[in-house]
Amino acid sequence: MSAAVNQEQVIVKPLTGAGGAAVWGLDITKMDDAGYAQVNDLMLQYGALAIHGQADVSVDDLRTFGLHYGELDIHGYSPTVEGFDDVMTIGQLRGEAFHSDVSWKEVPPKYSMLLARKVPSLGGGTLYANQYKAYEDLSDAMKVFVDPLFAIHDGRQFDLEQIKHPVTHPVVITHPETGRKALYVNRNFTQRIIDLEPDESCAILEYLYRHTTRTYYQFRIDYEVGTIAMWDNRCVLHSPCPDYDVSEERLMHRVTALCETRPIQ
Repeated sequence: MSAAVNQEQVIVKPLTGAGGAAVWGLDITKMDDAGYAQVNDLMLQYGALAIHGQADVSVDDLRTFGLHYGELDIHGYSPTVEGFDDVMTIGQLRGEAFHSDVSWKEVPPKYSMLLARKVPSLGGGTLYANQYKAYEDLSDAMKVFVDPLFAIHDGRQFDLEQIKHPVTHPVVITHPETGRKALYVNRNFTQRIIDLEPDESCAILEYLYRHTTRTYYQFRIDYEVGTIAMWDNRCVLHSPCPDYDVSEERLMHRVTALCETRPIQ
């Protein structure tokens, strides 16, 4: 069902029981502090938002929106908009893998914001998986086992040199704003669990990769031109959906606002 939030013109519709919400009636170019706080409250409630109706947003506008939530990440290994090293250009995507953005950095992103510039006629959405629910559904015995663990992440997917620059994050993190626990591993960037033998680490990670992306933790955002998908990398994984005709163009601009501190247990 739909519900008005603060301003009558802002309509919020939850996507599924697993999370996510579609939002109409916001204009990110005209937001005051109350509007930014409203979006943050919705993010903490739903984990990801589809903010529709932003087709007139410029690159500067998108940066201003992102900067309100934190310093913008400079990815360093992906194409960017000319003149903006902190605004990524994301085109055709044929791969699919659930991940948390740039978890291979010591201070990873908090919020990612992906603005649809061109979209295919069908498909090309993004899948999300709720990591609060994935953690909460573990057995008590498994929670006791994974809670104290740390894992190594690196960005070898983008540059093999990144093998030399790994970072360590907890397998289970505590969200600094909600206080809820979430699993924080992903197949793209998590390499191994510290203090386990290699075969033990592989077995546990493989189980967690499957568990964290189970269908009933998932929800989906589909794009119109001008949709901003915004998600919280601390509590959801995401994966592109290459379910569209490759002859059609898909073009997105992305900014990511960094966390204030490293993930904590």
